[in-house]
Amino acid sequence: MRLMERGAKLMRMLRRWLLPLLVLALVACKPPGAEPLDAEVSIEPWPPQVRKSLIVVRVPPDLDVVELKVVGDMTHAGMIPVHGEGERQEDGTWVVRDFDINMRGDWILTITAKDREGKTYEKEVRFTVR
Repeated sequence: MRLMERGAKLMRMLRRWLLPLLVLALVACKPPGAEPLDAEVSIEPWPPQVRKSLIVVRVPPDLDVVELKVVGDMTHAGMIPVHGEGERQEDGTWVVRDFDINMRGDWILTITAKDREGKTYEKEVRFTVR
C-alpha cells in the first residue's frame, strides 16, 4: 500500500510541476516576432476609395530597409488578402503602386519591412472605405 501512495504522490507532483515547466520551455523556444516599424504611412487618394491606390511608406532614415511588403486584410472573414511589393524611391520612401482596395468596409494594412541583416519590422494601419 505504501508503494501505491508514493506512486500517486509522485504522479501528483509531476502533474503539478512538470507540465507547466514543459509549457514554459515550449514558449521560450518560439522565434521572436517582428520589431515595431516606426514609419509614416499614407494612402492616396485619401480618404480611401474602392479603386487601385498608392501606398507611401516613409521609414526612418537610420533604418536600412531592403524589402517592404504590404498586405491588406478586411476585418470580416472570407475575404482574400491583397498583396503589394514596395519599390524604393530615391528619397528613401517606399511606394506600392496599384494596391487594389477592392471593397468597402474596414481594412487592416500590415506593412512588413526587412533590413540588411534580415531583421523584420512591422506596422499595422487601420482604415475604413465608405
